[in-house]
Amino acid sequence: MQFQTKMKALRILENEHLLIRSLLHEWYQIMMDVKQTDAMLSKYHKLRILKEKVSDFLPILDKHQAKEERFFFPILGSYIGTDQGPIITIEAEHDEMAQYFNHFIGVTNMMELSTEDINLLLNDLNEGYEICMVHMYKEESVLFQMAEKVFKIKDEETLLEAVNTKII
Repeated sequence: MQFQTKMKALRILENEHLLIRSLLHEWYQIMMDVKQTDAMLSKYHKLRILKEKVSDFLPILDKHQAKEERFFFPILGSYIGTDQGPIITIEAEHDEMAQYFNHFIGVTNMMELSTEDINLLLNDLNEGYEICMVHMYKEESVLFQMAEKVFKIKDEETLLEAVNTKII
């Protein structure tokens, strides 16, 4: 695997993206299996497994996004602004993903779901998945690249110290 960024602090965030992508793909496969399963008992069982995987995934995503919002975005924002532009868009996507993923967890807590309910729920979960995948690409190709151009050594050192923590 080759990192796209040279900055150590950004490599930590980029490495976390690799973990998040791996976890996304893991539950995405289960989600596709649920969609293709016809037998309701089997569908419910697989849905429960999917819910567990998404539930395990959410704290990792939340910790990663908290690092970005608390440390990375403010430093980058001091150069490019935070009232408009890419940072405000990326932060809005954090909220949007959370809504999709938390909606899935909340609705799967309900006892009786029809096949139609499950399919609609999986479509929403898939939307969250797609937003997350595109979101990380945007961070890596836009925000990380901007940061590499504008960050000073002290910025990288500050960010490295702040983000050099585990998310799992």
